[in-house]
Amino acid sequence: MQKFYFLFAFTIFSLGFSQSISLYNPNLGGAVYGPEQYFCTGEKFDLKVDAVASSTGDYLMTGETPGMFPLSAGSTPITFMATGTDKFSNPIDIGFSFSFYGIDYTKVVAGSNGRLVFTNDARLNNLVDNTTYIDRTFNVAPNISTLASKDYNKVFKNNPSQELDLAQIFFGYTNLVPKSQLPKVAYNYKRVTYNGKDGLLISFQNLTLTDYSSSYDSSVLLLQDGKIVIYVNQKTRDNYNAILGIQNESGTKAKVPVHSSGGNYNNGPWKSEGKAWLFTPNQQLTPVFKWTNNGNPVGTNSDTLSNFTPSEGDVVKLEVTYLEDASILKTNQVIFKKIPTPVISSNSAGGCVSDVTLTVPNDPYLNFEWYREGNTTVLGTGNSYDATATGNYYVRALRKTLPICSVDSAPFSLNLNSTIPAFNATNLPLNFCDTTGAASKTINLYDYYPQNPSYTVLFTEGTVPVPNPANFVIAGNTVRNLNIKVNDAASGCSIDKDFPLRFDALPAKVTDLPKRYCFGETSVDVSQYLQDLAGPNFSVFDYEYSTNGTTYTSNFIFNPTQNPKIWVKISPKNSVSSTCTTISTIIFTEDPKVTANAPTTQLPPKCASAQTFDLASLIPEINPDPNVTVTFHNTLQDATTGSGAVSYNFRSGLGLTTLYIRAVSNITGCVSPDHPSITLLVYNKPNVLVNPISQSNCAGNTVFNLTQNADLLTDAAPPVTVTLEYYSANGAPLTPSQITNYDASIYGANPYIKVIYNTTCSDIINFNLAYNPKPVANQSDILICSETTYSLQDFKIKAVGNPSNYTFTDLSGNPLPASFDLTLLPQTINFLLKDNITGCTSDPQAINFVKGANSPLLTTFADITECDSDFDGKTEFKLDDVKNDFTTPDATFEYFKDAGLTQSISSNYTNETAFAQTVYVRITIPGFCPTVAKIYLKVNTPTKSSKLDDKYFICYQNTVSSTTSYLPVKIDAGTENDYFLWSDGQTSQVATFDQPGNYSVTYKKGINGCPYTHTFTISDENQPKIQVINQTNTSIEVIANGGEKPYRYYFNGVPQTSNILQNPTAPSYDIQVESATGCFGPPQTVYFIKINNAFTPNGDGINDVWKIENIDQMERVSIQIVDRNGAKVFESTTPDKSEWDGKMNGRALPTSTYWYVVSWYDAVTQKTEQRQGWILLKNRD
Repeated sequence: MQKFYFLFAFTIFSLGFSQSISLYNPNLGGAVYGPEQYFCTGEKFDLKVDAVASSTGDYLMTGETPGMFPLSAGSTPITFMATGTDKFSNPIDIGFSFSFYGIDYTKVVAGSNGRLVFTNDARLNNLVDNTTYIDRTFNVAPNISTLASKDYNKVFKNNPSQELDLAQIFFGYTNLVPKSQLPKVAYNYKRVTYNGKDGLLISFQNLTLTDYSSSYDSSVLLLQDGKIVIYVNQKTRDNYNAILGIQNESGTKAKVPVHSSGGNYNNGPWKSEGKAWLFTPNQQLTPVFKWTNNGNPVGTNSDTLSNFTPSEGDVVKLEVTYLEDASILKTNQVIFKKIPTPVISSNSAGGCVSDVTLTVPNDPYLNFEWYREGNTTVLGTGNSYDATATGNYYVRALRKTLPICSVDSAPFSLNLNSTIPAFNATNLPLNFCDTTGAASKTINLYDYYPQNPSYTVLFTEGTVPVPNPANFVIAGNTVRNLNIKVNDAASGCSIDKDFPLRFDALPAKVTDLPKRYCFGETSVDVSQYLQDLAGPNFSVFDYEYSTNGTTYTSNFIFNPTQNPKIWVKISPKNSVSSTCTTISTIIFTEDPKVTANAPTTQLPPKCASAQTFDLASLIPEINPDPNVTVTFHNTLQDATTGSGAVSYNFRSGLGLTTLYIRAVSNITGCVSPDHPSITLLVYNKPNVLVNPISQSNCAGNTVFNLTQNADLLTDAAPPVTVTLEYYSANGAPLTPSQITNYDASIYGANPYIKVIYNTTCSDIINFNLAYNPKPVANQSDILICSETTYSLQDFKIKAVGNPSNYTFTDLSGNPLPASFDLTLLPQTINFLLKDNITGCTSDPQAINFVKGANSPLLTTFADITECDSDFDGKTEFKLDDVKNDFTTPDATFEYFKDAGLTQSISSNYTNETAFAQTVYVRITIPGFCPTVAKIYLKVNTPTKSSKLDDKYFICYQNTVSSTTSYLPVKIDAGTENDYFLWSDGQTSQVATFDQPGNYSVTYKKGINGCPYTHTFTISDENQPKIQVINQTNTSIEVIANGGEKPYRYYFNGVPQTSNILQNPTAPSYDIQVESATGCFGPPQTVYFIKINNAFTPNGDGINDVWKIENIDQMERVSIQIVDRNGAKVFESTTPDKSEWDGKMNGRALPTSTYWYVVSWYDAVTQKTEQRQGWILLKNRD
């Protein structure tokens, strides 16, 4: 039961922005009431509610001019260790204690989609691991979450429902393109000062959606006084959802501004308004106070209840609501209890004893004082007292808290008539305190009980007599448990009493012990200096701490900047005296700040083959003091704790690596509060884009310009730099003039370039120096047939084949004429050729125009005859088939439709005049002029049969016949032709078929006649085909389809007009159906399944078992039989175990009716059947 006050100032500090309220006494220095409060008769109390009652602990939002705040972009990169989207950064040190929704934070992590997250959970340092955590958004239907929502605590990648409590600030939070995909995106931070307060600015620049649309900038300013500024600038699109606002760790409270133009900042569409939103903590509201006592109103609408006179068990309760927000309710109450009257008990009723121990029940919230009537002196304290004299005793119970009030017990009468003195009759102390650091104390035990010849006295410790009671030595900070035995042989009175002796030896007072603390350190553990104050055995004492020498607490963590002097009260453990203390003091002095400058020198990138960085080279820029040790670490956490320092010769992995700097004074051990970072780049060696470099000159020119553009040789990109060094074939460096005028005949045919990347790795690129030949004309003569002029273009084509690549001039460099006059032959043309690609010019060339003769042919005409299967007299002719009729195949053949050779045709030509046409061919033999010949085209047609049809019909034979195959169908192809080939290989005029299907016959008249192919179908569609066969225990039903009705049905060859066979007797039936035209369909064989309804298992050999006829012909058989109660008596799933003998588990069942369910699969009908019914079992009972 808590019945004491706390110091109000400490309570308010500890509550922060808590939603709870405290009640305190305004007249006693702000002492807080506990849940229960002792009182004395007639006592009055004042109760007041703390200042937190008039605050929501929430934020006030105002739209401000952005220019009021230092919002220019930061310069220190925020590092994201992973590429890709939806990721978190490494933690950023805020630089001060930032209070957000009543919780203090020192680190923050950025999400790539536009939010900051805070937590004191150690997992904050791991959020950068994108294999475990994800910056998950909820802004696309149907998964849209508005603030406040715990959805934004769901940051686990592989368990989307798992939550991590995160306080969050959203600044345009949506699906954003990361810097790894769009290099212009920038994430930075910097430290600023605003209105005398430290601040941290986080800036995201050039943000855009995944569609790479217009970009915008976002900034968040965190201030030391808990204020937050959010500014989203140039967000011009409002066709997607985004968030601007804040939310607490539990996802239960949030603040989102109201958009002035109808936008929705709470995960809706919105545009920037040109405002910077300021969030100010601890919004003040107007409280309404309601005081009640046992549910009845007391007092007024005030934060104070005055002059309250309690009765036993009164419950005073305060409810606080707010005019601005009726949903907020805060309460507290105090239960008042009257100090109980103590009742004394004793361990003896008196008589021949020298002392009696009086006791009352202990109460940790009451003090006790013992008195004997007639004497106002306090005899003792605590809940027990050893009385040594006859008299009336009483005890006073006093409330420990101010103001003191008390209650006295009833008197307790004690009569002592011992003949020997009482133990410690003068009430000497049993507990001793020394504050000089004494190691031991000597005590005369006879001071507690004097020696006398009339009685004997014996002091023992355990079972061992104390050897020298007059000089009993007790070590410091120990308790010795002794016993005294006194005996008066004459009276028979005696004492046998245990008593402890305690010696608390406290260390001597230390005044202003000097201690130092590191610059910027906001908390110091004073307990680390206890050995300096109390010596090596410091752990045997209790300690309390104070910042003013008056008020002490067990808290040993202090801010040395605010409290440079600390008082330390040293007490014995389990002290029996509040005055046995030593008070020492410690004076704290701040050490100078250990500097850790961000180095301005950027270590150049390294190639993957030489990726060791000299980190020590940066130390003079970071801190040149030889008494400061500078180390580099992979994470900010490691740099903060000093673990995992990397080697100064640091070998980095591929890509970007960020290292964090730690600077420690070797003298003071202080660590710089700053941990700047450096970024190292290790790149794969760039790829060479060309090797070798090919250069060519015209034959005869050996001088080359080797100059190259480095950007065209490799794919190196900044920050990788490329340097080119040129070397001759023998490895000698080339001068600039030698590079531009490299003579291969002097320096060698194989020069090369050394490509150097950032001085750390290199490649060799060779030159391939080649010489282009001078162009030469393809031929020396041009054959002239009937031409009188020859165009320059035709001349060029004859000369080189691809004249557009060459320039033709006469020997003086002048253009050649547009045409040449061929009146006189032969004629010689002299000219020069320049290759327009290589620039090389030929030696003088000459081509002669000479008169040619006509191509000699074997004949001037040829015939081609083809067949036409569609009888229109037109078909395709392969004109090339008659080339050999005219001349050798290496001649050139050109085909024409007309004699004037103006209408050219393809070599695969379809005649345009039905049945006969003449075409023309121009034939040119190499070295001769062309000759014209004729080709006569003739078309023949086949003779069609008058007997063939497109469809024939086939039927099955009757099953009564000797076979069950189809009836043969004979087809006559007619007498018009004399050569036949049927698709099944028959070659006679008449062919026989016994299967339905698609067939053909090819026929022609004479061996050289035109063939014709006729296709036809033999169909079984006139056959009535059995579709379904149904059975009952007494019938077989056949359902057929096809052919002409009515049908006739055959069961084992016996015909009937009904499709149902009643009372079948055969175990199986061959079933066939005949149509009205006499066409039989294919037969089917079915087994008749007959199930008997009664059996008599009496052993007479007749009906002794119940069985299902022909069930052994079926598949997937299932049989179940149950009695009238539904209990299963028989079951089988195999056809060969289908008989039931009327027993279950070998025991004969009684006469009764049973029910069966049977199912099976008939492979013939391809149906699953089921039957169910009853069975009468007639047994001998």
